[in-house]
Amino acid sequence: MDTVMLANWLKNFQAPNLPTWEEFPDFELYMDQLVSLGNRYLDNLTDSPITSSMVNSYVKKGLMARPIKKKYQPEHIAELIVISLLKNVYSLEIIKKSIREVIAQSSVREAYNHFASVFNSTLIQVRQQEEKILQVDASDSVINFTVQFAVRAVIYKLISSRLIELQHQQHQRE
Repeated sequence: MDTVMLANWLKNFQAPNLPTWEEFPDFELYMDQLVSLGNRYLDNLTDSPITSSMVNSYVKKGLMARPIKKKYQPEHIAELIVISLLKNVYSLEIIKKSIREVIAQSSVREAYNHFASVFNSTLIQVRQQEEKILQVDASDSVINFTVQFAVRAVIYKLISSRLIELQHQQHQRE
């Protein structure tokens, strides 16, 4: 893959925006519907599809609320989306603690809508920034771009991990 192909791929990268809470179905879902909907919302955003065993595991580990009579609510959709995206970066234990801290300060609806808004606006910014970089540095090799993106991922992970740690410390003092 050369840099022109990479630039074209990035330009045509069609990762979907995360839905807002208001776009979630306003009726209860069964497990297979939850899994199907989660996979549809996360198409092109995760490496592996959601499965019912994953959902069961998240519920068992306390990352997701238990379903009510085997039916899932909008809260479950929001939790599943956030967990599915963050598990590529953080351990499930860190995700669990962070979700609990956020929910202690706001409703699931508010927290999810904020997450989706930040995710969607960041996705747009990244697309625009990286397209410009690829156009300016078109003579650079794909391996150099790979290194740049990997280094950014590591640095952002370090920064966000430290911020999570500081948030946990602050929450424990309160």
